[in-house]
Amino acid sequence: MFVFEKANHNFRKPILTFGFIFLSMITLFLSDPESYAFTPNKELGFNLLYSFFFNSSFTEWLTNAIYLYMFADNIEDVVGHFYFFVLFLFFGILANLTYFFFHMNSIVPVIGTSGVISGILGMYYVFFPNVKSMMVFEKTTFHDVPIFISLSVWILIQSYFYIVELDHQVRSVYGGQVVAFLSGMTIAHILVRNQFLDRLEHNLRLSTFINKTVLCPSCNKPIPAKKYGRFHCSACNTKFFFDRHGKKFL
Repeated sequence: MFVFEKANHNFRKPILTFGFIFLSMITLFLSDPESYAFTPNKELGFNLLYSFFFNSSFTEWLTNAIYLYMFADNIEDVVGHFYFFVLFLFFGILANLTYFFFHMNSIVPVIGTSGVISGILGMYYVFFPNVKSMMVFEKTTFHDVPIFISLSVWILIQSYFYIVELDHQVRSVYGGQVVAFLSGMTIAHILVRNQFLDRLEHNLRLSTFINKTVLCPSCNKPIPAKKYGRFHCSACNTKFFFDRHGKKFL
């Protein structure tokens, strides 16, 4: 299954997102990327930190790069460059540690950005639940599906794969992906609850009557605005209120 995000605009240039994509592409040209992999039965070292910048093949890199391009730029836009960098490292290390604790004696090395992407998708699930997406399966495609539905299906599939492989005693990284996704959701909820986000309110306030538009807090669609009040986004069907202080009530 593959999830494609429909247009979701952002304010900041996703410098780190593009930087991570480029860096992971450069690692493809190293002679032996497997030597940078994380292996649980070996002594914990720096490979715990940098193994998720590597990919085992061009196909894996391309898949991860597409997911980063579609989803990570919006997360970087919401939390800012510094915290995005911290979260990127956190999700990667968390996925590796999950693999370590679930398969402590494993000699199977793991590399790849899937754990980081899972954490980012978990945050995206909370921040932009009504953004439209496209769900692509092997023989069928679903269009204009709210992202909270498509990502719910995605994480259920990852959980199913992990349970099946665990039952067959196969060492897999699906457990790390599930833990990272749930951690991303938790972190995003904490940020929202504590009004930590530095964009959704502040940039709405700045853009409202300078550009004569207000941005939908769910999908960032610019909506023409002549005065403060209640708004309805036709793109994602979100209803919200915008007052003179820039606060929104969904």
